[in-house]
Parts: sequence; structure tokens; C-alpha cells
Amino acid sequence: MKLKTYFLGAACSCMLWSCSFLETEPFDYIDGDDLYHTPETCMAGLAGVYDALTATGAYGQNLWGDLDAGTDILVYNRNYGTGYIQISNYNYNNSDKALLDSWTALYNGINRANDFIERIGRSDDAQCGGPRAKAMYLGEAKALRALCYMNLVAFWGEVPLRLEPTYNLDTQLKAKAPQAEIYAQIIADLKDAAEGCLDVRELPSPGRMSQTAAEALLARAYMWQAGYPLYADTWGEALNWARKVADSGRHNLLPRENGGYRQVFINMCSNLYDLSTYESMFEIEFYGNGQTQTNEAGRLGLYIGVTQQTPSDNHPYAYGLYDATKYLFRLYEDGDDRQWWNIADYKYVTTNGVVSEQPRTTAERNQEDGNAAKWRAKYIPERPLSRNNSSINFPVMRFSDVLLMVAECSNHVYGRPTTEAFAALNRVRRRAGASEVNPSDAPDFESFNRLVIEERTRELCFEVPRRMELRRHGADFFTSQIEVLADQSLNAQNKKTGYDLESIKALPALNMQPKHIYFPIPQAELNVNTACTQNVNW
Repeated sequence: MKLKTYFLGAACSCMLWSCSFLETEPFDYIDGDDLYHTPETCMAGLAGVYDALTATGAYGQNLWGDLDAGTDILVYNRNYGTGYIQISNYNYNNSDKALLDSWTALYNGINRANDFIERIGRSDDAQCGGPRAKAMYLGEAKALRALCYMNLVAFWGEVPLRLEPTYNLDTQLKAKAPQAEIYAQIIADLKDAAEGCLDVRELPSPGRMSQTAAEALLARAYMWQAGYPLYADTWGEALNWARKVADSGRHNLLPRENGGYRQVFINMCSNLYDLSTYESMFEIEFYGNGQTQTNEAGRLGLYIGVTQQTPSDNHPYAYGLYDATKYLFRLYEDGDDRQWWNIADYKYVTTNGVVSEQPRTTAERNQEDGNAAKWRAKYIPERPLSRNNSSINFPVMRFSDVLLMVAECSNHVYGRPTTEAFAALNRVRRRAGASEVNPSDAPDFESFNRLVIEERTRELCFEVPRRMELRRHGADFFTSQIEVLADQSLNAQNKKTGYDLESIKALPALNMQPKHIYFPIPQAELNVNTACTQNVNW
């Protein structure tokens, strides 16, 4: 069954580890006195925690769009918007609505998780459906709380660490916690999740947090902690957890002969799940077209996707606000399946009011950039089509990320590229139709480290927060990568490395300042939480 995260009133009608999770038909409002006294109400409460992640400020739009555009691989593409005040132009301040929406959405998810964890903790095993079910509820809720904090750290750095439900302003005052303390909580939550969450084979879709998904997020947390600004000695822990997932036998890459890389994303666009390889390990699920009572839609494929702005019954209306950059295009070798999937190889043309899909011309392809097209609205199955609502799922973790973590972390642990590292890297490259690499291509730590950074970009663009992917390698690396957008030098093909300085695609590099390494704390938070201080240089 196609499974979509729904709201607090979602029900489950059978045993928790074999049910169709989060049915899309609502049921009656749950009275406060009856909360979490039956397996059905416990599952409904857990659905409410998942639901928070579908908000526009979270994975509905901002985390992959507004907050993560304006980098070396994703830029706003409307040249008339050079004067717009927006994050991708690097001319925003701490009253920016997108910043506040995302801050609010993530803390809403944390507060729902805190409330659920506290209440489930007070419920006995029988009310939850048994000790295993109770451990599952707590594990999934803690994993979702950890994911919210990982996003807050990725974009803001130090933030208030709230672990108790916020019911009134008495508990609102909270100073920012050091990143080390936040990571400690993230890691503790994910370790509990790895114990409590179910085996992926017991779940009907990647819309639920599984044991191996929690373990993969744990590897990611340790890897992030090992980078800027903490530079913690946690590469070994990251490698151990990534290895554990890779060696579990639970996940594999969707073979190239079965559609490979492209089919992974067609599935996400089509409400399909690959339960043979389980390459997609955890997805934020969306549902509907905004025209029913069970709508839980996002904007993937519409705000980021292939531009189509003519009303049509057959071709989804898509804003296509963001382009993949020339830097990203040039990372791919000819024949890499990912190049002309992540960057649009087609366009929409309207003739006499009729929309048709056509290949991009040779001249257009030679521009070496274009709409970021990893998620394509043309595969959305819901009808009628909706201008601002998409049912496309967002992948938080895929198995290819685990393999690339093995490669990167192994290189750091041993101080040199290992056989294990090359094998993991080449599994990803082979599936994409890219040439394999060998020790002569990257003989030492530095050359292999650069290679795996670039491979993560080729494979995971627009998925893992790009700002974090850049920042964890250092503030200078972050700055130098953004500056590529305005680089006026010529490359080996006698083409300009960056964009014309008049182009909005160069604007991030022109406007960037040291303070942009992190976002500012929203002014609305500072107004009500006087214990919280603003980030550096803001």
C-alpha cells in the first residue's frame, strides 16, 4: 500500500508492526483524557510528530528550497529578482519570514516529540500494545526529535535545547546550548531509536523510521560533529555506524538495469516504494493535491522542478524557481546518469495555449545549467493537478549516502584511502554509469577526500543540507565554494567558471559576508526568549 504521513487523528487498525501506517481517512477527535491509552491512540499521537515535518517551514518547502538555495549547486533563477530580499540573495536579516517559519516548524516538531515522549513514558506497556510497541513509539519519536535538532544545528549552529514540553511562557526562556551539548542529545536520542525502532522489513514503507535509518542518521551526526566548528574526534564512531548499516544486508542500491538512480526519484514522485532494495531508507511523506480533507501536500517538484507556467490538465504547473549550477553540471563526466536527471534535459513549450514537453536545444544544453530536476512533477499521479500542492516525497536518508559515509570516514580514520573506501565509492559510481576510480586517481588522503566530497555532491545534491555539507569542511571551504558563482576566470574549455556579475546567479557570492556562515536567530524568538542571544555578527 502507498503510505502517506497524515495528521494527529490518523488511525491504525491492526498490530503496529504489520499495519498500514497512517491511513488517510481521519477519525473523531481524541479527548485529552483518552490520549495514549490504546495502541490506536498511541499511533495517532506518533502520526502527529511525523506530521510536523511536512510543514512548509520544514520539508514541505523551506529546508530544501528557501533555506538551502544560494549555494554552489542551487541558485534562484529569476533575474528580475536581484533586488528581492531573500535568503538566496544573501541580503536578508533576522526578520525574514522563511527563517521564522522554519525555526517555528522545527521547534513545533520538537515540542510534539517532547510531549509524546513524556506521555508515552507515563503509559504502561499494555496501553501501548506491549513493551516492544512502547519501545518503538519512544524510539521513533526520539529519532524525529534528533532530526529536528540536526536541521537546527545545520542552519543555525547553537540553539536552545528543549527536552520538555513547552505548554506556556514559563518554560520558554532558554539560552542557546553549545553545539557539543546538542550533538550529545542527538546521539543519545538516535542510539535509543536504534534500539527501539523496528527492522525495516517489518515496516510497509520508508515513511517510518527504521532501526537502520536511525543508525544511518547516527553516522551522519558523528560525521557532522567531526567537522567544523567542533572538529570532534568522532570519525571512528561515524565509520562504525555506517559500516553497521552497510553490512546489515537490509539495504542495497536499485540496480541500473532496473532504472537505477533515476527510478529512485521517479518512485518518490509516483507514490511508489521499492521494498526489494530499500535504497530509500527514510522519506518525509506527502499526500494529496490540496483539494480533499486528507491533504498533506508539499511543494517538491513545483518550487524546485521543471518550469511550466501555463494552466494545463495534463502538465503540472511548476514554478521551477531554482537552477542547478554550472559548477554542479561540470562535476559529472559524460555518460553519468545523474547529470541530465538532476539538471533538466527537457522543457515545456506552450503553443496556442497547448503545452508540450520538448528536449532542450543543443544551445540550451550548452549553457551547462538549468532547472534542478531531481523531482519531476510530471510523475505526480493525483488528479486534478494543483498549482501549489505536490505529493512527492522527500528522502532524508538513502543507502548511497551510507556508502559514501563509509568511504569518507574510512579515509579519515586511516589517514589514507583504503580498499574499503574505494569499494564503497565505486558501488555508487557504477550504479550511475560513471567510471570507476582506483588508487592512481586518488593516491593520498587529500585527493581522495576531495573526490568523495565531489561524489557526495553528484549523488546527494539537493537532498542533504548543502550549507552543512560545505560548512563542515571549514568556513574557508564554505566561502570558496560560494565564490565560484562569481568567478570570472575561464576554465579549460575557455568557458567562464562562474556567472556574469549582473546575473542573479552570481549574487550569493557578491553579497556573502562572514556572518552568513550561520543564519541569524529569528527576531520573533529573541522577543519572547530573552535568555537567547543572537548569532555572531548578526
